Order: sequence, then C-alpha cells, then structure tokens
Amino acid sequence: MAAWARSPRLGKAVVSGWNSQPPEAGLKSRVATMKTLLYVEDSPDDRFLVERACGMGQVSFLLKTVESGFEAIRYLSGEEEFGDRAENPIPDLILLDLQMREADGFEVLRWIRGDPTTRAIPVALYTGSFIAEDIAKAYSEGANYFITKPSQLAALIEIVRAVDQCLASDSTRCEALARFSTPAGPR
Repeated sequence: MAAWARSPRLGKAVVSGWNSQPPEAGLKSRVATMKTLLYVEDSPDDRFLVERACGMGQVSFLLKTVESGFEAIRYLSGEEEFGDRAENPIPDLILLDLQMREADGFEVLRWIRGDPTTRAIPVALYTGSFIAEDIAKAYSEGANYFITKPSQLAALIEIVRAVDQCLASDSTRCEALARFSTPAGPR
C-alpha cells in the first residue's frame, strides 16, 4: 500500500509506506479503514528512525506520532487538534517511549489503563532501558510488551513488520511482536 508521510513535529501525521508522493484525494477514506499505530516519542531522531523503518518495511498501517506524554493523552482524548477522529483515529496499538521529559511512559500507561475508552488498547513500551525494575513495573502497570530499542535499523524494520502482522491479525497478544518483547520474569 503506497502512502505519504508528513512531519511528526506537526502532530499530524502519517500514513506510513514507501511512496513519498503527496496523498491522493481518496487517502482520507483509506485512512478510515487502516489499522493505526500511535508512536509516542520525544526524540525527533527516534521518530525519524521509526518512520524510516515503516517505509523500508513497507507496512500497511497508519502511523501517527506525537512528541510527548501530554500530547499522547490529548490525542487519545480527542482534544484540541486531535478532535477529528477521521484524521486521528483511536489507535489499535500504542508504541510508548518510557523515558520522556514530560509525562513519562509509566504516567501515560497509567492514564491509558485508567480510561475506559483506551484501557483495552495494547501498549508496547519501547525504550532503551534494560533495568529489571522498569520491566517489572511496566508489566505490573498493564503493558502488553516491553521492547528494547534496537541499535540496528534492520532490527527496527523487523519490529515494525511484526507490528504490521499484529495489527493485521486483530490479536491483543501477538506472537510476532512478543518475540521482540522482554519477558516479565518472576513476580
């Protein structure tokens, strides 16, 4: 599926894919039927890498990006610029950075799990952390997956392809994505 991406800095975004041509007139109707990944990340470099991996991986989902935990909550609430659900649909999966300057991943995860309209959305914490306490806390607070950011683009492409498989299967516990997830360990 060909698609087009706008800058994540605008909080608008993006049908991810491999075609960088401007969107055609029917894009909005296509967007309404696509599965959606919301990527919450404060690092512009990391947002760029995920967008690039989605393009190189030729994924078929709609990638929406926001720059902070607070912006994620506004997006999920449909507030302000995110009020148009045709343009900003409720995501089918959330990829959530853990270490953000304002409203870290744990705060956003607690909000997601506490809100009746979002609590069932699968959440993958996506972080550079290898700390056992972070992993245990993530699962105890309701994360479905805990994925460590890879150092190689090829590995990131495999992760976004796994996301694509999960979204295509309508599964809340997807083995394709679980293979990248750090296990919860003993509790």
